[in-house]
Amino acid sequence: MKKHLATLVIIPLFLSCSTDNSYLEIPASIQTSGNEITSTLVTNLHEFGIMTPLKITKHGDLLAVERRYEENNLSLIDLSNHTTRDWLPFGEGENEAYTIDNLSVNEQGELSVFDFETGKLHRHNPKALSRSAAHPLVLAEGTNTHLSAIQGDGFVISTGLYEQGRYRFYSLDDGSESYAVPYPVHPAYPELSDYGKSILWASTVLRLRPDNKAFVCTDIRSGQLDICRINGNTISLVCRHTYYYPHVDINDGKHPLVAYYSDNVTGFREVAVSNERIYVLYSGKTYKEYGQKIINSSTLLVFDWNGTLLNNYTLPEAANYLAFDTEENQLYGTTPDAKLVQFNL
Repeated sequence: MKKHLATLVIIPLFLSCSTDNSYLEIPASIQTSGNEITSTLVTNLHEFGIMTPLKITKHGDLLAVERRYEENNLSLIDLSNHTTRDWLPFGEGENEAYTIDNLSVNEQGELSVFDFETGKLHRHNPKALSRSAAHPLVLAEGTNTHLSAIQGDGFVISTGLYEQGRYRFYSLDDGSESYAVPYPVHPAYPELSDYGKSILWASTVLRLRPDNKAFVCTDIRSGQLDICRINGNTISLVCRHTYYYPHVDINDGKHPLVAYYSDNVTGFREVAVSNERIYVLYSGKTYKEYGQKIINSSTLLVFDWNGTLLNNYTLPEAANYLAFDTEENQLYGTTPDAKLVQFNL
């Protein structure tokens, strides 16, 4: 059981550091540009009893919203008639979850979420004739701990505490697995063990391109971003950006400990994708100055799938989470005061 794993391996250090390290400097290309875009209000989630929305995904009239400290992990909202129903009760039963990650929806309208504490990948199609959820897929345990996962057509890609490589490819057809792509090397810790690297880069956001041919992975605690191609059962790195590294103190060894300074600059906290673009929310805030408000992001970065930074937008108000609706070809987000907005790009 992996419950509360994150608090065991990542402990904030409420200190500041005076050492001048260039790898901690934030490049101007990702800082707030002043290139403003507008947004359009879609709905106020307070109307559905949602005061603090977490991760979201959208497919046409369906809006799925993660909720915390509720009997159910998700609210499924029909925006056409303003009705709502619950999915995925909190718990350890077969169709229950503790902590969900990587909420997504495919082009067929099937929802998918991963519970890293139980290793279950839950799926559900709200438009199917049967309202019961599919049996969850349990990722093979072995000796590895899985932290984040996304499901494609016939495969699952995950990150975790892996020494074999940063990404794991698991085939749903034959049960085979493989690992690919080395971890980034932190300049201050060039000799860090592979297991230590897996802890350092554990706070990831994974998003699968709708056509299932590529994915993006960002680091929440720094300016690190990977774009990878999927060819058959093989993962290859297309582009790696490390705009800046996390400010950390690491004690390597049999049980590595990675501790973040409170002046560490929070990075790419949220991502949404289309077949053409990658949309990234950049925080640029420190816990020392903003506390829990580090999740409020005013900068939207737009990349193509080759890793070229195309645009740096300033949002009209901060956003916390993103969703790209492939049915409408529109980008949506939630604000700190629980509004769902459409960004006019």
